[in-house]
Amino acid sequence: MTPTRRQFLTRSSAALAALGLSSTALTRAAWGAEDNDRYFVFAYFEGGWDHLLALDPRDPAEFRDADMRETGIQTAYDRLPPQFSRAPIDAGPFALGPAAGDELAALADQFSVVRGINMATLTHEVGRRYFITGRPPSGLTARGDAVATLCAAQLGPDTPVPHLGHATESYNVDQPAYAGALQVGAVEHVQYILRDTLGLPTAVPPNVRGALGAYWAQRTPCTPEAGAGASRLADQYRENRARARQVTASGLHRAFEFGAPEHAELRARYGLQVGALETPFGRASLAAQALKSGLSRVVSVALSTQLDTHDATWATDHPTRLHDGLTALARLVNDLRESPAPGGGSLWSRTTLVAFSEFGRTARLNERGGRDHLLGNCALIGGAGVRGGRVFGASGAGLSPLLVDLATGAPSEAGASLQPEHVLATAMAAAGLDASALRSAPLEPLLAD
Repeated sequence: MTPTRRQFLTRSSAALAALGLSSTALTRAAWGAEDNDRYFVFAYFEGGWDHLLALDPRDPAEFRDADMRETGIQTAYDRLPPQFSRAPIDAGPFALGPAAGDELAALADQFSVVRGINMATLTHEVGRRYFITGRPPSGLTARGDAVATLCAAQLGPDTPVPHLGHATESYNVDQPAYAGALQVGAVEHVQYILRDTLGLPTAVPPNVRGALGAYWAQRTPCTPEAGAGASRLADQYRENRARARQVTASGLHRAFEFGAPEHAELRARYGLQVGALETPFGRASLAAQALKSGLSRVVSVALSTQLDTHDATWATDHPTRLHDGLTALARLVNDLRESPAPGGGSLWSRTTLVAFSEFGRTARLNERGGRDHLLGNCALIGGAGVRGGRVFGASGAGLSPLLVDLATGAPSEAGASLQPEHVLATAMAAAGLDASALRSAPLEPLLAD
């Protein structure tokens, strides 16, 4: 637990001290914010999601197995567990696949879907890092900053942890230190990091607790009158230490004690089981609490994992895991819709959401009854600054990405190839941020007036 705590103390305080900001910024972060505050959630679905099951479905009555040679598409909805529909879900403005679930479908007016994104890779690491940074990697090595890091850098350092990350990668090449993600190893770890008691379990003997507490309470002599103690670095150290102590004494940890009686409503909303928080629902609740408590303004989190299903487990594991992740996403959106923002309105009205995976899965089953990697991809984008209820882009035979008119989103032989940077630039533009580092224009039809 100690290295994570030290990382938190460093990142959550370095920026304010370096900029010469007063400790009142911490109070503002935890208990109020300016009217122009914005928030981001980047939700990753690990392993390559199946578009036919979620964001780009087909009607099996039209795409029959007998026509696979012509269409290149095999829905295979009849192989899913009985709780799933055998046809796409009518979400109103567009259709969603059986694994999207009714909770997400009910929110179709709150988000838009981008279809036919060309990932130009079938490699997990490359696709993942491409969608995280908006730049094609060099080999397997990510290039540039994570877009979540760019957002945190522009939103500023006035929250205790400007960028919180869990179960996904993040990169910080040349942005301020505070903008890099503070990675937590588990949902329950945040409550320990924020405690002034170091989060020591009660089972630790009192003498050991006392010794550890005394160690952490030690103050390294740093006399300000002379020598190293008179340097700006020493001033920063003193300011950092004071602010870190204020953070850990703020009581923010209580927002992340998911088993506490006061969080019964939260547990019911997400279907949380105490002691089993490392689920899509636990991770979604972590993201929501980080924004609601004032801990963070940018959260990067993996909601679904283990979607890389190449064999017959595709029929059972993939739709179940994907459904859980998308349902957790829907509950996160509803939570933010019902939570007030410090400057007025709901948190959802100030939060921009991007849900993505590294690529899609083939439109036809392989010889093992699963689906392999597909160059095409989809993304979900919604929230503040984004028009909801729209589809931008399209896929064709075999779910191959089609060229689109970037001014309308409609397929066009004279159009352009959609890429991750188009989606990410749109998310940044929706919040009024500078997306020039992505070297891509946003998708204007998806931006709210």
